[in-house]
Amino acid sequence: MRGMDLDAFQGWLRRYFDAWASNDPVEVSSLFAVDAVYSYGPFREVTRGRDAIVRAWVEGGVPNELRTDVEPIAVSGDRGVAHWRVAFRHDAGGVVELDGILVCDFDTAGRCVLHREWYDRLETPA
Repeated sequence: MRGMDLDAFQGWLRRYFDAWASNDPVEVSSLFAVDAVYSYGPFREVTRGRDAIVRAWVEGGVPNELRTDVEPIAVSGDRGVAHWRVAFRHDAGGVVELDGILVCDFDTAGRCVLHREWYDRLETPA
């Protein structure tokens, strides 16, 4: 693979959100390079390495009634940028909505090496 194109990025995004819904460690692992870095925002500690990313992801579990939507914004070289929205029901019965931007850099095999996201969260009580 040479660079990331729109079709490859859309496929990766589809697998990313499918892995969120399944919480399958094998699916999550396939998305990231061994030495990947996952950033949750500018003021939070990053997660380093595929094994740590998978562990943190799977520990979160699958949200109740998960709904996702993602739109690729741009692809240039090995970088893809997307706008995403997620909604799910939290344990107390209310709804959590997340709306964010995702910027990912990829290796030549199409695995993410640097994942950065910025998002806002809205919680509506039950």
